[in-house]
Amino acid sequence: MRAPVVDGRAAAWPLAYHRGALVPRAQATLPMGSIALRYGISVFEGIRLYQQDSGGVVPWLLAPHLDRLRNSCRLMGLDESCGDQVPAIIDDLVAAQAIDADGYVRVAVSAANVGDIDDEAETALTVTVTPAGRKRWLARGEGIRLGVSAWQRPAEAVFPSAAKNVSAYAGPRLALAEARRAGFDSCVLRTAEGLISEAPTATVFLVEDGRLVTPRLADHVLPGVTRAWVLATARALGIDAVEEPVTEERLVAADEVVLCGTGLEFGPVRSVAGVELSGWPVCPVTTDLVDAYFDQVRGRAPATAVDWAAACGRAG
Repeated sequence: MRAPVVDGRAAAWPLAYHRGALVPRAQATLPMGSIALRYGISVFEGIRLYQQDSGGVVPWLLAPHLDRLRNSCRLMGLDESCGDQVPAIIDDLVAAQAIDADGYVRVAVSAANVGDIDDEAETALTVTVTPAGRKRWLARGEGIRLGVSAWQRPAEAVFPSAAKNVSAYAGPRLALAEARRAGFDSCVLRTAEGLISEAPTATVFLVEDGRLVTPRLADHVLPGVTRAWVLATARALGIDAVEEPVTEERLVAADEVVLCGTGLEFGPVRSVAGVELSGWPVCPVTTDLVDAYFDQVRGRAPATAVDWAAACGRAG
């Protein structure tokens, strides 16, 4: 079923999977004194659920998302075996709520027990599905006004970039709020060396003379599933796609800039640091990638194979 509409917006589908059962969302809670809430130990994945042209809905790139979830669990000391249950749980949530529209699946693995900073975690798995269509960047053809923040992504010695843990989003949240107060729609954060890293919830790509460039994972970038898909798909389309150090000067001078991620999908950028991009609004490389993406997610074309472990330089 399509989610009900409240005040012009789609309301959440009402059920959640939480600690072994389907329950109303309001019951999917953790204790106030849990390690997850006291110390921010909770990893998560966002997975898009796409309506197929042939009928039904399918989770997009589920396997690499679960590979990353397991890796995040390993890094944060949580039980990675939770990932094994997720495909069946998504099926149960879809069936129980008769979901037949695009959605966003959030999978959280949290340290649910009450405890101190050095206590071993007892893991709880929570899965929800929320209606999710296009953001206004694709729905209305708007371009993001992108700022370059003075906030930094933490180095590996501070926090592992590959862990998709809730605490890693506290700094980027502050950076985004500051950017919006300054009149930007979003922003990119830097490394301590001044290089461009990533947006608060998305990877940044730029196009220079038809060549697609994104910052290196070494620049404290979360190994994104959509990032890996873009690199692989661009190469399949004959586009030279590389990972390189990116400066603010390169970003401002680029022909195209685009943000991408599971929740965002794609957000074409019209200006960087107040400077309108020379290629806006044509953006042919971005358009080719967006067209390929929706052909694949709707089942009109085979999905590009994404080996998340290989894309991150991991053995598996």
